Amino acid sequence: MLETLSTISYAKINLHLDVGDKRLDGYHEIYSFFKKIMLHDEIQVVIDRDVNEKIIEVKGNFSCSNENNLIYKAATKYMEKLASCFFVQFNVNKMIPEGGGLGGGSSNAAAVLKALNTYFNNFFSKNDLKSIASLLGSDIPFFLEESTIALVKGRGDVVEPISITMPEYQLLLVYPGFKIETAKAYSWIDNDRGNNKHNIKKIDNSMLLEDPSKWKFLNSFSKPLEKRFEIYDRIFSAFSDNRADFYSITGSGSVVYGIFTDNGNLNRAYSDIKRFCPDIWITNILA
Repeated sequence: MLETLSTISYAKINLHLDVGDKRLDGYHEIYSFFKKIMLHDEIQVVIDRDVNEKIIEVKGNFSCSNENNLIYKAATKYMEKLASCFFVQFNVNKMIPEGGGLGGGSSNAAAVLKALNTYFNNFFSKNDLKSIASLLGSDIPFFLEESTIALVKGRGDVVEPISITMPEYQLLLVYPGFKIETAKAYSWIDNDRGNNKHNIKKIDNSMLLEDPSKWKFLNSFSKPLEKRFEIYDRIFSAFSDNRADFYSITGSGSVVYGIFTDNGNLNRAYSDIKRFCPDIWITNILA
């Protein structure tokens, strides 16, 4: 018998992302503030437990194959942990652009793990889900948290939820028209630094309560991307000219976001950037 449930998968931005040196395990140490935003995908989950075999279908606007999709991988790992197979179909209304640094794939995987666990009456604890998530990707544990903001450290697997309520600032998200491969972006940081060691800049949580115009946040990927893609200078100039309170690249790119406390400035920035970057969204930080 087919049963259906629905879930929402929110995107994130990195308010601060400092990338340290490469670790012995091949990953880079990071220190970042992750913040969920209103932009989201909608996922319909259709399950038939009477089918006693692993059948996983993912339908949506994805560029990767079914087997390489994090939704497929999350459902597979859940079945393995449950020691049970069934039919499940995921119908995804995809709004979060791929390869943009907004965490869409990781968020999808976390949403699927939570939805399946809800269906199976919370068979697994939150820590069990985190252990499954850790096998799939570094950012997924963040999206399993109810908190909308967290300090993320290690290789992205150490998540410390922050109990701070931030205003629902308006955001302008700009997709420059291309994806950034995460591994390649990290290699650019390494190449540009050469043999120079990098000390991570740690920032106190209290900065999050400051006015965005006073934030001292940074993103280690900004300079490498600006150096290789001229369009970033143009986007940053438009944000600066239209008095964005704060702007930055999210994740390893490619999306740039601007935070505005003035609607007029936001609308002017939208109009200016829309002329050369048609993929642009107005949304909000998630409270």
